[in-house]
Amino acid sequence: MKVNPNIFKEYDVRGKYPQEINAKVAYKISQGFVRFLKLKPPAGGGSKIVVARDKRPSSPKLAKAFISGLLDFGIDVIDIGEATTPMLYFSVPFLRAKGGAMITASHNPKEDNGIKFVREKSEPISGLEIKQILGVDKKTPSVKKGLIKKLNIKKDYLEAVYKNFNPGKKIIIPHSFDFDADRLIVKGLRGDIVGGIIGDAVAKKGDVIVYDLRCSHSIPRYFENKGIIAIPSRAGNYNIKKLMRKKKAVFGMELTGHYYFEKFSFCESPLYGLRILTEQADKTGKTLTELAKPFMKYYHSGGIDIPISNLSQISNLLEQLKEKYKNGAQNSLDGLTIEFSNWWFNIRQSHTEPLIRLVVETNTPELLEQKKKELLKLIP
Repeated sequence: MKVNPNIFKEYDVRGKYPQEINAKVAYKISQGFVRFLKLKPPAGGGSKIVVARDKRPSSPKLAKAFISGLLDFGIDVIDIGEATTPMLYFSVPFLRAKGGAMITASHNPKEDNGIKFVREKSEPISGLEIKQILGVDKKTPSVKKGLIKKLNIKKDYLEAVYKNFNPGKKIIIPHSFDFDADRLIVKGLRGDIVGGIIGDAVAKKGDVIVYDLRCSHSIPRYFENKGIIAIPSRAGNYNIKKLMRKKKAVFGMELTGHYYFEKFSFCESPLYGLRILTEQADKTGKTLTELAKPFMKYYHSGGIDIPISNLSQISNLLEQLKEKYKNGAQNSLDGLTIEFSNWWFNIRQSHTEPLIRLVVETNTPELLEQKKKELLKLIP
């Protein structure tokens, strides 16, 4: 069977259910995943994979098919059932598995679904890496079926998050999570500001943190003034985690509310982030608004999502912007970033949806509104 190549993204696999991703596709992808990890049957040989799923109506069917593919390949499976993505990331090193797969499309619309992949120690795997191995057609080997074990990991995960947690007073932080609970949203505070507060609590002089380049310039400037090395990264969990591992960073953050911790295998743990916020407020006696002040020196648009039907237009748009703003400092680490003395912007194609994503930051609120309007007029 043929699999739509467009469902393989930089971070993971995502597509419309059931047109692009369905039980047959999930089955085929599971066996490509085994080949990518270079796991060999027979069952009982230590080649075990953890599988989890989110709450989408289509997720149980996809998880069942994905697990069937692993079992038919002779691979043992630990099925942790309906769980959050951070629980999946926690469970792989905790259970000493060779890899893990989460059936989810994260924040995408409910009619979508997908799969996130990790190898042992929850090191991320790109959907594009799975796509390459899937292109090599091989038959399923004739082996003894793998064994399946169902396990509830929630208690172990919560114990890891809340070990020795005992704030002196009750602190309520209004918050929410996204669909697969790998993103922390704190009411009234932008994601990079929340990340700044968390990073300030966990990093010390000489440590390394990683931030996505869409974050406010106040983030690197604040940490560098404290002797903490702040390294910019392309957006996306795959890129942040890879760079954190390479640089041995203690913390990573994204504008979108993803927070990564060395102690959780360089993966997201929103609950642990919430714990750190609570402890920091308790320790300092400050409100979150007060803790946020060092990271609010400039005026930031937040993420602006612009639907685009013709993705081929993006390269032409970037060339036009390079020419129009040629007097600014330009870099292409992720999309296009152009900086001036009193403002900057980044524009990039989404790696998960048909969108252009824009952020603008300025020294004054008036300039922010001016530059937002100016840029939006240029985007088709």
